Amino acid sequence: METLWVSMPILRNIVLGAAGTREELHQICSQGGITVTDLDDPDMKLSLEQNCALMDAALQLSGDRNLGLHIGERTTVNVLGITGYLMESSEDLLTALYHLQQFTASFSRLYYFGLELNGDEAIYLCEPVPVWNDLSPETARQSVDIAFAGTLHILRLLTGAQLQPLRVYYRYPRIADTSEHERILKCRPQFNQSYNALIFSKQDLQRKIIGYNRGLNEVFIKMLQEKLREENQSFLQQVRTLILESSRISFPTLEEVAARLALTPRTVQRKLQEENTSFRAESESIKAELARNLLISKSLTISEIADRLGYADQAAFQRAFRQWTGTTPNVYRTEATKSY
Repeated sequence: METLWVSMPILRNIVLGAAGTREELHQICSQGGITVTDLDDPDMKLSLEQNCALMDAALQLSGDRNLGLHIGERTTVNVLGITGYLMESSEDLLTALYHLQQFTASFSRLYYFGLELNGDEAIYLCEPVPVWNDLSPETARQSVDIAFAGTLHILRLLTGAQLQPLRVYYRYPRIADTSEHERILKCRPQFNQSYNALIFSKQDLQRKIIGYNRGLNEVFIKMLQEKLREENQSFLQQVRTLILESSRISFPTLEEVAARLALTPRTVQRKLQEENTSFRAESESIKAELARNLLISKSLTISEIADRLGYADQAAFQRAFRQWTGTTPNVYRTEATKSY
């Protein structure tokens, strides 16, 4: 089961935004193992590795250090598919952003979008999955730029109002020139924060949306709920998602995941058994997927990857990796990086 994926319309937006010529379009696509024709397949899902390869090629060929911001400021709800149309027909901006959080899994499993209210402020969170930051920190940072600039552009289109955040937080290191951030986001960003967020006035996000249509909104909600059911957004998927979300600091235990679900460990195991699996099997499956992605990046040593995935030592990780793939981490890294 592929856990980490993104829908083609998201990457199509990036590829077309970066390519200046037909030749560059082919070059970028080839780096991600796709064809130019594939860009028109809205149902195609791309892996984290393909996502990073396409974004990296787009950055290299465009030569634009602020590519994410520039793509974001031209982004519309169309790239989000049905979720975008749901936002467009919502009553107000707060509801639209709640829907984005609710149905992110309909177009990507590489991000967490969240909305939290704190007094008179609304905090809009955007977090790439932790392994993305390890594998390709620059494309992860650029993806947050796309999300921030894109969200602002969409909110402005939905209301006709020139909204701007009160503050902008990045968990990434400070960059030398923030003039484009200030031009597009209308706010000076703060770096080295504990999370990525746009902080708005709650009152601003209570603005009504021009295209509000209750009947159409209900139709889109039903469509998305059915889509998630078809894509196995079951209890199993909830567990897998929690394992991924909790793996930023250390790999979570059954007890920790059960606590997040407000269930006992025994209940979690029973419900997983009903889906013909177990917590250990799913945990191992995700570890294997994360390990393969992390080995592509040379930013972490094998020992660091072992620690990141919760193994007591490098030898234990190597034994597990051989069971998953039939080869060693060193051999896999050597072979994988030849084609990356």
